[in-house]
Amino acid sequence: MFELDQRIAEQLTEVALNSSVQVRCGNSNAFMVTASTMVPLMQMFEMGGVYISGSRSAMEMIEAFETIGIDVSNIQFVDLVSSGVLGGTDSTRKNIHFVDSPIMLESILLRALYLLRTTTLERNFVILDSVNALAIYNDDRMLAEYLHTFINTFRQREVLSVILNVPDQTPPLVLSNLDLYCTDLIDRGQVVIH
Repeated sequence: MFELDQRIAEQLTEVALNSSVQVRCGNSNAFMVTASTMVPLMQMFEMGGVYISGSRSAMEMIEAFETIGIDVSNIQFVDLVSSGVLGGTDSTRKNIHFVDSPIMLESILLRALYLLRTTTLERNFVILDSVNALAIYNDDRMLAEYLHTFINTFRQREVLSVILNVPDQTPPLVLSNLDLYCTDLIDRGQVVIH
């Protein structure tokens, strides 16, 4: 049985729609933290949205959510991973969209904005998974500037932005700017298993 972290749901009840939430996790608990963030947004707050998948392919994420009983058919996924894999953009799912490369930051933002325009829901979120994945491909200063634009773009549109981050894999400049730009912080750090 998969157990969600209820403390995350409690923290999300205090977040305004035009907020930006930095969610810190470790590699070992990243999926649990991601699911614990998405489920309350979809179920308690009846939100829809866009999930930008930079750490794992969208198909892999959808299958992981479905395995634990979470229906994500109304969430639009922007896949930054599969385009670099031979045959990676073959998908029969209508909620998976592809951006050719994780260095095409402007294209990622524009695709998310377009997908949000097509939704019929009043309240939406955009989840960026993850900053440390984008940091592999992008210059620190450029990524820090992009995140500022990303957060403010969605804030102006009353869309909740959730920025997933593994802090010990994120450049210090980017991490300090996230601390500055984000209005809220959920820190579920690295879980050590003995």
